Amino acid sequence: MIDVVKWCLKISYFYGRLTGVLNFEIDFKTGKTLANTRNTMCAACTHFVLFGSMVYNFKPREMKRMWTYANSLHEYVFMVLAFIRIICVSLALMSRWSQRRRFMRLFNSFRLLFLYNPRIMQNCRRSILSKCFCVTMAEILQLFVVLTMMRNTLTIWLALRIWGILCLTAIVNVIITQYFIAMATIRGRYSLLNYELNAVVSETLTLIPNGSGVFMTRCCTLADRLEKIARNQSNLQKLINKLTKAYQGQVLCLIIAYYLNLVGSIYILFSIRKYGGLTDDWPIYVTVCSVSCLFFVYLDCGLNCFNVFYLLDDHDKMVKLLDQRTRFQPGLDHRLEAVFESFVVSLARNPLKLRFFDAFEIDRTSSFAIGTSILTHSILLIQYDMAHY
Repeated sequence: MIDVVKWCLKISYFYGRLTGVLNFEIDFKTGKTLANTRNTMCAACTHFVLFGSMVYNFKPREMKRMWTYANSLHEYVFMVLAFIRIICVSLALMSRWSQRRRFMRLFNSFRLLFLYNPRIMQNCRRSILSKCFCVTMAEILQLFVVLTMMRNTLTIWLALRIWGILCLTAIVNVIITQYFIAMATIRGRYSLLNYELNAVVSETLTLIPNGSGVFMTRCCTLADRLEKIARNQSNLQKLINKLTKAYQGQVLCLIIAYYLNLVGSIYILFSIRKYGGLTDDWPIYVTVCSVSCLFFVYLDCGLNCFNVFYLLDDHDKMVKLLDQRTRFQPGLDHRLEAVFESFVVSLARNPLKLRFFDAFEIDRTSSFAIGTSILTHSILLIQYDMAHY
């Protein structure tokens, strides 16, 4: 039987090598990472050709040819979005080069996590498949729409321009997909730890202190299991901190790019409704594909957010499971009680927070604030258009 998730991971790997995001090799037989002159030169040449063609062919006023009713505000918005997107992707790739050894160590850590806990895949399987499906559909539909629109005016230089834009999109998707898979893996491990912790708490609730040898043996066994869970949770949280530090520059750059793209897309949708001229001559299937592409892009943003939210929820679930210790019968073994208290204190001292540069934290509150800000700036842009054009 074909393992679809395994193929998705392999395709993601080769896509990362093709775009130069992964500047090291992975031996699938041994699982070891390798950085040599060959893969370094391949990734460097890919980035040089990509950004060289983008800089040479970057012409914001090309919108005039595509959209007859485009005004100076459209050109300005298009130019700012394109320029900042290039800058953000460039900084993200620079972070990849400066931290190549760190990313190689991170991959080895996740490989060991999979080897020691093969059941992780069962818990993150659906998330990985949904993510890969959304990204694939969005890129295929985008490529189809662009080639269909430009089929009568396609030249070599225009094809290079389109290739550059699509490569930027591919690089962004590869980086976000890698971060998504890493967080989904951690979430799968958290689910297993919660399952084990729930079993320990349930068995402890059934204990009736009587001082017998059987009772003491069960307490010692439960204490050993709980210590193992606490140790695994501590190691997992250390891995999260390493992942956050490695990706903090890339995540910040891509959040800025996503933010401006969402503001720009809302404004473009408003402009299409107000001015027309862009979609009047489109075949119905092109319009359907464009709407579908936009749907998958927004769905992909939702998957990225909820993947992080569910991880934070799993951590909160662990804290709530430990809160059930207040229901235990009095007179339990002192070692078992001490292990529970130590675990609770450890989680209280080291809460799970996804902070980037000690300034920005990803959670539901900050995501809601970003969404509100996107709507606010989109409305301001639309109001400026209505007032001056």
